Amino acid sequence: MSRDEGGRGETLRVRAPAKINLFLEVLARRRDGYHEIRTVMQAVSLYDELGFTLRADGEVALRGSGPDLPPAEDNLVVRAARLVQRKLGCRRGVEIRLSKSIPVGRGFGGGSSDCAATLRALNELWRLALGLKELEGLAAQLGSDVPFFLHGGSALCEGRGERVRPLPARGKFHYVLLVPPDPISSREAYEAAPALTRGGQGGSITAVQLALATGDVRRLGEGLHNALQAPAFRLSPDTRRIADMLEDALPPTGCRGHCLTGSGSGFFGVFDGGGEAREAALKLERELDVPALAVESVRGIEQYFC
Repeated sequence: MSRDEGGRGETLRVRAPAKINLFLEVLARRRDGYHEIRTVMQAVSLYDELGFTLRADGEVALRGSGPDLPPAEDNLVVRAARLVQRKLGCRRGVEIRLSKSIPVGRGFGGGSSDCAATLRALNELWRLALGLKELEGLAAQLGSDVPFFLHGGSALCEGRGERVRPLPARGKFHYVLLVPPDPISSREAYEAAPALTRGGQGGSITAVQLALATGDVRRLGEGLHNALQAPAFRLSPDTRRIADMLEDALPPTGCRGHCLTGSGSGFFGVFDGGGEAREAALKLERELDVPALAVESVRGIEQYFC
């Protein structure tokens, strides 16, 4: 997070990272309509950029650029700012400039990350002095993935995703993100998921956590799992087509394992190093005709909020 002083008012600038789900199981449907899940999330080095300029008139204004940017009234950053105003009786305003790079509707968590960045930025810009627990309480009201992005790094997330426990990770892990053309609705994917998908799906949450803690890329690739992959394939034949093409295209690149992230339609592959990931991204983009991005794991919020 950087701070500027200018004629238009104090401004904070923030980068908000994407995420991938290294493991995701859907345990049960809850009475509140959400699903109980258990997932391991990892922040990665693909960022949206946000600027927050203090306004004295109490208004919340959003200016944005990038593909598929939601309307201001539906955007989580606006909803976050207005929630803070309402809950804390804050009369300050803000102009938010949002530059999108994280694809929307592909399971990379850009909207949730932008939302968490907004909570942290306004906490400083408006001098609210909220602690992490208070921020987490606000985050949980805005979206299931938002609390994770208050922590970043690697984390085990449970409940509907709002219970976050940071996980140790040794060294950096390298990935390639694949971005199919069609987005998938998270709501529809969860509604299409089986009521219980615990275990027996070819992945292991224990293996994933151990792989992160020891820096074992091979074990990480073997432990990947996403219970929403089958529902995503039913909802989007194009996503299934990309997955079938990945089965043929990825092994020659040295990929250690690949998986859908979130409710899709994005995929990621795990690689031994940054060079291998960059070479694979170029090859996959050329052969599959879909955007492919080489990224690496990001340890924690200090990497992008400070």
